[in-house]
Amino acid sequence: MHEHNNMQMASFDGLSPQQMGFLQYELLNSESGGPLVINHLSEEYLKQCPLLMQLRFLMEKMRDGKTLPLTKTGALSTTLVKELYALGHLKNYFVENGLAKVYKESEIIEIQITRMLLEISSLVKKRNNKLSLTKKGVKYLDDGNFILREILNVLLYKFNWAYYDGYGSEAIGQVMSGYSLYLLKKYGDQERPTSFYAEKYFQAFPDLGHTEKDFRCYGVRTFKRYFKYMGFVNPSEENGILNLPNVTKTAFMDQLFQING
Repeated sequence: MHEHNNMQMASFDGLSPQQMGFLQYELLNSESGGPLVINHLSEEYLKQCPLLMQLRFLMEKMRDGKTLPLTKTGALSTTLVKELYALGHLKNYFVENGLAKVYKESEIIEIQITRMLLEISSLVKKRNNKLSLTKKGVKYLDDGNFILREILNVLLYKFNWAYYDGYGSEAIGQVMSGYSLYLLKKYGDQERPTSFYAEKYFQAFPDLGHTEKDFRCYGVRTFKRYFKYMGFVNPSEENGILNLPNVTKTAFMDQLFQING
């Protein structure tokens, strides 16, 4: 069993079952000895993570015991939605192409997911339809690296990646997302289509899917949404909302993750 767990597998792009286990369960543990390590970054590099910047903007609103009132539906106010979008960290396709206006949180996925990740995290609490910082949130308010790890923990393990789409599988992309990060770190220097990563992903996990629709689901969730929102990929110029861009890894992603060994 020990020999099998440590055997390099072609279907895992040369990783062993034990290393794959590290990517699934110990990715955020820097002491795990896994194949991918998360580095501590300077504030300048942290500014390259769009979701982190949006989330910290909201947390700043709660500094010194202040609360963040929500609408009756539990969403951010229109004023705050406009403030957040004006920062320019994440752009919405429909807004940028004149098909929608910056108004309701529910109409801009890039803002709604920021509020949702924050609510799920250990950094804030919700009472009487208002958000406020928890003791942990107060303690780590100025620690961008801690907040970044908390975002990753929520995004990779707690938030449902299928929330924004109608694909049948809830597992595709989210299961072993750490492996996708490993592949992007390893192969992301060169611009590649998302199908390149999908082929390797489904080769490792054939039970998750094999159809063209499954490949598209993986590409949309992993690269068009969540890795893009985290600032991990540079997508090529998109020709329409339905097309999948080619991607390369960003300097931020390259600095944040390190291949071990």
